[in-house]
Amino acid sequence: MCTSCNAAFTIFSVEIVTKEPVSTNTELYKEMARRLFQNKVISNLHVGNNKAYTVNDRQIFGFDLHLANANNPLTVTLANIEKALSGVLDDFEDYDELKIELN
Repeated sequence: MCTSCNAAFTIFSVEIVTKEPVSTNTELYKEMARRLFQNKVISNLHVGNNKAYTVNDRQIFGFDLHLANANNPLTVTLANIEKALSGVLDDFEDYDELKIELN
């Protein structure tokens, strides 16, 4: 619970297949935030636990999204997040296969 913003955060794990190792990408975070705010899914967002690793010869960029909506907490659902972030990787040439899970 964020007492200063009066919101409870839900944590979602994100994994993206990348061509090269990636440990952070501010432009991607900004675009994700823009879409989530624009679609009124969230009012607060934190990104953390960045990691880069390999699974079955595939390079993975992972991080956690801590999301909350102080005005309407029921909007912070996996379905709403997936809908808001649909196509977010289109402008990131070396990124593919966005996977989001409730942590």
